Amino acid sequence: MTNQEIFDGIARRDNRTFLYLYNEYQGQIQRMVEKNSGSVEDALDIFQEGIIALWTNIKQGKFQLRDNAKVSSYLFSLCRNLWISKLRKRKDFKPLDESNELSDKEETEAMLTQHEMISELERHFRQLGESCRKLLSLFYYQKVSLKAIAQQLEITEKTAKNNKYRCMQNLRSLYQKNVAKS
Repeated sequence: MTNQEIFDGIARRDNRTFLYLYNEYQGQIQRMVEKNSGSVEDALDIFQEGIIALWTNIKQGKFQLRDNAKVSSYLFSLCRNLWISKLRKRKDFKPLDESNELSDKEETEAMLTQHEMISELERHFRQLGESCRKLLSLFYYQKVSLKAIAQQLEITEKTAKNNKYRCMQNLRSLYQKNVAKS
């Protein structure tokens, strides 16, 4: 199947497309998960969550075929990020083994796409006010709890939570405006 056929098939929830994705990519995801402290069951769960996230992102317009982006690279990236999130929740978290079954071209495309997204988010992050940048940095990058942030900023925990939500909405809005222009 071509990239466009896969994209269109997912958008219309075509069972043949989902079967194709399973046959073509489930093994790669399973190897990645198993190499990184996971089981076959974990891999199947992650693959299913990745497919759902892919379908959701296509439906919501968060993922579009642009600049030779590949659906397979995006799916692998989604699954990898989902697995990292699950590992972080475990006590025995170890960084992922970076080797995977993607070709050099697909890996490069995935890295470029991810790098572009990160650069874009960083650019929008810098457009936020100082208080939002500080709060989001503390919470997402330094992993400081909302309670500790509230104490540090001398505000209530509820205010910290509301401000974090507002700041993320502002960041999403900036990002979405840019996507709409593209």
